[in-house]
Amino acid sequence: MARFRCPACAQEGEFAFDPTRHECPCCGSPDVRIAVGIDEMPDELLDQMIESLSRAEPLDDHPTDEDC
Repeated sequence: MARFRCPACAQEGEFAFDPTRHECPCCGSPDVRIAVGIDEMPDELLDQMIESLSRAEPLDDHPTDEDC
């Protein structure tokens, strides 16, 4: 299950997540916000996210002892 919140129809709640669709389950608006639990995410998506994060540049490129 995933949670949704739609600014178009002001509805929110839970629905069965379908990764091929991104629209409000009530009114069909594409402006819906969807929160998917990690157990609902497809393994391929999780693998892509992990790979992207491993290639990301660090935000802080110096040791923390230099901050003082």
